[in-house]
Amino acid sequence: MAHAWKISFGGQDSDTLLTGQKPYHFFNDSPIVANEPELLYGEVLDFKDTSVLFDFLEFTQADISELLEVDPSTLFRWKKDEKKLSKVLTKNILDMDKVIAKGIRIFGSEQALADWLQTSNSSLGNQKPAQVLKNPYGIELVDQAMEAMSWGAIL
Repeated sequence: MAHAWKISFGGQDSDTLLTGQKPYHFFNDSPIVANEPELLYGEVLDFKDTSVLFDFLEFTQADISELLEVDPSTLFRWKKDEKKLSKVLTKNILDMDKVIAKGIRIFGSEQALADWLQTSNSSLGNQKPAQVLKNPYGIELVDQAMEAMSWGAIL
C-alpha cells in the first residue's frame, strides 16, 4: 500500500514523498483516494468515472446493472445525470480496482491479467474471474486465487 508523507524543511512549503505501491489502478488520480483514510469514508465515485474499469473487465450493460443492482435502462440516465454511487457501491468498485492493481503486479501487465480474468478458473468453480468480481463476496475469492498463484499454486 502506498503511503504519502508530507515533509517540510525550515518552514518552507512541504513536499510529498510517496512510498510503497499504489493500491489502486484506475482510480489513482481520483480525489477520493486519499492518504488519510478518514477522508475516504464519506466520499463516493461518479458513475461516469467507472467506465474505464468496466471496460477493462469487459462488462456488458447487463453485467454492470447486475453489479450495481439496477435496471439496465437506469444506467443511461445515471451517466447523463452524473449520478454519484452509494458508499457501498463505491467501496465495492474500489475493492475491485485494488484487486486489478494487485493482479497487474502479479501478472506483470494489464494484458496478461485481462487474459486471466477472461479465462475459466477451476478454483473459482470454472467461472471467469471477471464474472466472479460482479459479486461483492467474489472480490475476495479472486484476490485469494491471485494470491495463491503468486505463491506458486497453479490455478
